[in-house]
Amino acid sequence: MKTVLGVALCALILGSGALRAEESGHDATAASSGHEVAAEPAASVPGAEGEEAGAAWAKTRTPMPFDVMRSVQFLQDQVARGNDRAIRVQALILRRFGRTFLEADPAVWQDPRNFRAAVLFALSGGTPEVLQRLMREKLLDEAQTPLLEGTLAYVSNDLEKARKRLSGVELEGMEPVLAAQLSLVLGQINQVDHPEVAIPHLDRARLLAPGTLIEEASLRLGATLVDDSGDHGRADQLARRYFDRFANSAYAGNFEARFTAMVTSRAAEKADETLADMSDIIASLPDPRRQTLYLAASRRSLVEGNLHFAQAAADAALAIPGLGDADRDRAELYETASALGSLKTADARRTLDAIDRTRLHPEDVKLLDAAYSVLDSIDATLAEMPADAESAAPAEAVPAVLARAEAALAQSSQVLKP
Repeated sequence: MKTVLGVALCALILGSGALRAEESGHDATAASSGHEVAAEPAASVPGAEGEEAGAAWAKTRTPMPFDVMRSVQFLQDQVARGNDRAIRVQALILRRFGRTFLEADPAVWQDPRNFRAAVLFALSGGTPEVLQRLMREKLLDEAQTPLLEGTLAYVSNDLEKARKRLSGVELEGMEPVLAAQLSLVLGQINQVDHPEVAIPHLDRARLLAPGTLIEEASLRLGATLVDDSGDHGRADQLARRYFDRFANSAYAGNFEARFTAMVTSRAAEKADETLADMSDIIASLPDPRRQTLYLAASRRSLVEGNLHFAQAAADAALAIPGLGDADRDRAELYETASALGSLKTADARRTLDAIDRTRLHPEDVKLLDAAYSVLDSIDATLAEMPADAESAAPAEAVPAVLARAEAALAQSSQVLKP
């Protein structure tokens, strides 16, 4: 029997050998056009007593849409576990089976599993022409029209129409994975204008599909929405759950950027408390990941003018053993730039001089130059003051210098602002 495309590609590209259903939670026997998969035993055929015993058993069957979606879901779960290659395989399968779905016999869509597969296929990036065909040829019950129209509106980026249609779809009693996917969609649609509506949808999505890419996406979006609502404690719980369960996700970088924005926004009022909370949330991550997050938070805070938190986060990164040379230069830059108003200019200049600018990102080179500019401004201010006022000069100069420092640093780093 030929090996189906889904299994062959997964085994070859993912390097997983045989993809066993009991390991993935999905039937891994997805199929392609022109390939066949094993079928259930056929019922006994009357009058077949004289034939061979195996003649009454169908050897193969044409792959069904739900077979395809099981492999797509397996690949999505692999993405959530950190396998970047699974994204490319998923895209290949979705392209490969678009024509197969479009040319399927109308009777195929009477199976509820195939109908669900068609909706999930579109929401996973497959061609929407499949759903358009189902509606055009009236192959489904009219009661399913709002779901199809809402899905088509969503994949066409008509979010207002999608919100109206899908909000009326009854999710109670629906197959859990489809209900979870639609809950995630409703959370994404409502996140900007109606976050109070989005949050419960995201909660439902992750509870209905634990361990999947649906839960990963729900946590990734939900943590920041909950934090924006003012419930910082629950937001921290969701962030910790994300790092505990999906730290290796192919989309973890996206969440880290969201998490950094979340903590730096909160740090504007409670810097020390926020740093303690951040440290607790990321405590289980490997040292290099923690260093990266501290440095990202430090830089963002520096650009936003929260110098106290910027310095504290840079110090936290420096305190972790094993910081590489390039990252150490970054940490020294952020730590020094955030403390220019309280350091002696000679000491600050020596620290900046020791930084290898060739190891810095171009935007960090701008920060380095801005820091030098601030130091030059401080020196010029002090030089203009009378000798008998020298002792009081630093205290008088600091507020104006800090204002110029914040403006210069922010102006040189617009690309990193949210």
